[in-house]
Amino acid sequence: MPVNRLAVLAIGGNVLIGDRLHESIPDLYEMVCALAEDIGGMLESGWNVVVTQGNGPQIGFILRRSEISLAEVPPVPMDYAGADIQGAVG
Repeated sequence: MPVNRLAVLAIGGNVLIGDRLHESIPDLYEMVCALAEDIGGMLESGWNVVVTQGNGPQIGFILRRSEISLAEVPPVPMDYAGADIQGAVG
């Protein structure tokens, strides 16, 4: 009988930031692509994979941009910021 292997990967938002010099959207995208390759390898090896992501610093960046632009546009609520980054990373 085949053994089902399950991996739960908790990828916190800080994992996507290599260092303080690599916090841009292209840097985050590059890190996500590298993680996707690793996860793809796990899937090909027969693992069932569940991925979670914390978004902490990324939501902070969105909210900070919102604060800076308050004089020009309405603020971004927390739930919107969460959905924004989940869509971007997903």
